[in-house]
Amino acid sequence: MRSVLNHIEHRAREYAALPLYAFLRDATVDAEQRLKFVPGLAHFVMTFADLYAMVLREEPARDRYQEIVNAHTYEDGGHWKWYLADLAALEGDGRVPFTDALRFVWSPDTVKIRMLSYRIAQLGLGASSLQKLVLVECIEAAGKISLESVADVGGEVARRLNRNLVYFGPHHLDTENDHTLEVGDVRSWLLDIELDLPSRTAMRTVVDQSFDAFTDFSHELLRFAQTPPKLGRSDD
Repeated sequence: MRSVLNHIEHRAREYAALPLYAFLRDATVDAEQRLKFVPGLAHFVMTFADLYAMVLREEPARDRYQEIVNAHTYEDGGHWKWYLADLAALEGDGRVPFTDALRFVWSPDTVKIRMLSYRIAQLGLGASSLQKLVLVECIEAAGKISLESVADVGGEVARRLNRNLVYFGPHHLDTENDHTLEVGDVRSWLLDIELDLPSRTAMRTVVDQSFDAFTDFSHELLRFAQTPPKLGRSDD
């Protein structure tokens, strides 16, 4: 398992070097412009709670791996509420016809964003509890990079608007460090798990497929931030 976790760290370092995160840290770009991607996250954030509750959680837990997965799904499962509050605070809560909102969320501009959710579902449905745990580790590694990159700019925008941002502010990042996965004895236990070669290969495949999907997701979010599509009826 140590080699699998090391591979997650390797892919996470590559992920942190992607253009989206350089853009989020670029102080020469207006802070509010850097957060223009926020509406594009809607499908992933709102689907995320379902992924955790319906795909990754399993009750009663079959083993210790699943117990850890379950604990994590409860820790992260309600963050969509923070997202909706921040979306409203960022004035992304204008009135539009429901059909236009659906066109926006399921538009060609968010295909890769939506595909991330579907890839996680594919990897998680029917998976072993250990594979689910590896998948959660990948989600957490990618998510932490995103939160580290957005926390400062989110704080700057919050101060500018004199409004509180939770999902895109420092609070969300702080909660990540208190998760069950970060507890010392859990981490040590994971590192000591012995896997045979076929299992290691299978788990590394989960890691690669997860980060490949997150990479496509990040590229689309960057395009979204730089040229935000309009919320409304399309021409097709």
